[in-house]
Amino acid sequence: MLAIRSAASALVLFVSTGNLCAQDQGVLGLWTTDKGKGRVEIVKCAAPKQGLCGTIVWISEPNDKQGRPQTDKANQNASLRNRPIIGLQIFQGWREAGPNKWKGAVYDPEDGRDYDVDISLAGDRLTLKGCIAFLCDSDTWTRYRGQ
Repeated sequence: MLAIRSAASALVLFVSTGNLCAQDQGVLGLWTTDKGKGRVEIVKCAAPKQGLCGTIVWISEPNDKQGRPQTDKANQNASLRNRPIIGLQIFQGWREAGPNKWKGAVYDPEDGRDYDVDISLAGDRLTLKGCIAFLCDSDTWTRYRGQ
């Protein structure tokens, strides 16, 4: 009887811990962008106390029509237009702004602009909301689970 009770307790602990680990992933990890065109890896920035950083690690169309890797051709700074999109850091320094909330800026390589955004996490969805004057827009990224 004691062995059954111990095994049951261990199973409950294992299942509970597994659920906590799945829920406790937080914002770190791999995210698929709003329209599924790219994936961004979010990590703690290398420098201490520098917040969160995000890098494009995959895009649906990695090469242009000539078969060359896609570059940051929309960048407003002409000297940066040859940077490959894959491997491009699109944000750094996102700061915590409350439970499951961050503030920061994100670079959009499609139009070459930076946007100030409010970020919120709900389950496997990460919402980035930004406004310019009275016009607001948001994107929802989903946690990438493979394939």
